[in-house]
Amino acid sequence: MNIYKKNGDIFISNHKFKLDEATEKDLKNAEHIYLLKKSGTSCRFRQVVNSLTQIEDRETLNYIIKKEGSSVDDLINGGKLSYINTSFEEWEEMYKVNPLKKKYKVTVAGLGDVGGTLSIGLRLLGYDVISEIGVFDLDENKIKRWEYELNQINYPNNTSLPKVKPVSFDEVFDCDVFIFCITRQVPDVSIQDVDVRIVQYKSNAEIISMYTEAAKKAKYKGYFFVVSDPVDHLCKRAYFELNKDYIFPADNVKGFGLGVMYARALYYAQNMNIDYFKDMGRAFGPHGKDLIVADNIEDYNHELSLKLTELTTNANIEVRKTGFKPYIAPALSSGALSILSCLKGEWHYSTVSIGNAFLGIKNRITEYGVEIETYKNLDERLFERIKKSYERLVEFDV
Repeated sequence: MNIYKKNGDIFISNHKFKLDEATEKDLKNAEHIYLLKKSGTSCRFRQVVNSLTQIEDRETLNYIIKKEGSSVDDLINGGKLSYINTSFEEWEEMYKVNPLKKKYKVTVAGLGDVGGTLSIGLRLLGYDVISEIGVFDLDENKIKRWEYELNQINYPNNTSLPKVKPVSFDEVFDCDVFIFCITRQVPDVSIQDVDVRIVQYKSNAEIISMYTEAAKKAKYKGYFFVVSDPVDHLCKRAYFELNKDYIFPADNVKGFGLGVMYARALYYAQNMNIDYFKDMGRAFGPHGKDLIVADNIEDYNHELSLKLTELTTNANIEVRKTGFKPYIAPALSSGALSILSCLKGEWHYSTVSIGNAFLGIKNRITEYGVEIETYKNLDERLFERIKKSYERLVEFDV
């Protein structure tokens, strides 16, 4: 392992770099160590390393497995190691930029049922992390309505809430966080026997491609968050389009659909008196039929987990049977609440780019990049379920 130093920082790598050499003493005394990798620009730029499986250049699903047994175990267990993908030409400048901010300027594009409800959540709860909410829709009256309504929401004690501002199409990427909530058409409530999320892919993919072009034109460098269905597949499409004649790190594309699936699983678990689910239950994969729910990440019950998965996957159908579209819980659990947790650097459910797919998993953003929750002694049946879902996401042709 080679040891290097630059600008007071210490780096280690299996690769050779034209950097000044450092000593074992420098390594021992460093507060944080950067592992230099060469993973290609189709992979993430950086990540907190919390497992030996994340040391290799190639990104694989094994990243979620907690493994020890090397000379860097102390660095990993002490939270002192992160990696930098040096395939990005400007990596020496990029790694110094903290992906977290004290406050963010946000744009919500699409003011339908989901976008409007999500904006309410951001206005009410985002005062400590959001400075401004830009709202955009092709319908100018929707923009006017939501600017009026949202700015007239206030706490009795006059808590300072983020200002809501109408923006034009040319201004949607004048922000730190762009939130895509646009859907061309949500299937009618009478459609109950198909995955309505996948049905929406083609039309929503065409729309998201228009916005990726606008992002490149604006030389946008912020976060590109996807809330519209199918979340995971649209993330892949957005990332693919953003990297045509442009470099946009996969770190900055995230999908928010899994939060509501965990919340729905928790609802059913509580109804079944599975009290431990709140702490030990997990959700993985896409916001749709390939979802995986685990009743207990450490003491996995396969049959119970399959039952919870089935109930959770069909939860939106149960709402549709009442004659209403299921958008309130997704807009808040997957949207506003998960996005705010993400921006605060808290653990939450969203997609993370692994290899050639965007997989929903529990993660958080830190000053050193994303940190994925990893699992020691993961049940083989559970891993196989996650693997099959992941492989289908990889195979999906955008």
